[in-house]
Amino acid sequence: MLNAPERIYPLRKGRWTLEGDHVVLLKPKSRFKILRFLWGENFRIHLDEKGSFVWGLLDGTHSVKEIARKLGEKFSLENPLESTQNFLAALYRGGFLEFREKY
Repeated sequence: MLNAPERIYPLRKGRWTLEGDHVVLLKPKSRFKILRFLWGENFRIHLDEKGSFVWGLLDGTHSVKEIARKLGEKFSLENPLESTQNFLAALYRGGFLEFREKY
């Protein structure tokens, strides 16, 4: 999925908050003020323990490969690179993440 995971540095973007130890991503329900008034401001996407751990590493200083290694160590995962790539792809599709490439 992501080529050269050692050179790709994900950076979180968008609004989020903490509830206890878990991250909650905030996605506006609409760009129209009247609809936000009627439906509420944001969708709230609750991340689990693993997702919140990864979210904390998405500061643009950790490569995908480093994030996967740290996730695998903390949670004893068999294939942390694949899990990390899938999670990052979902965040990217949701508009919560951008990728930067460093050489």
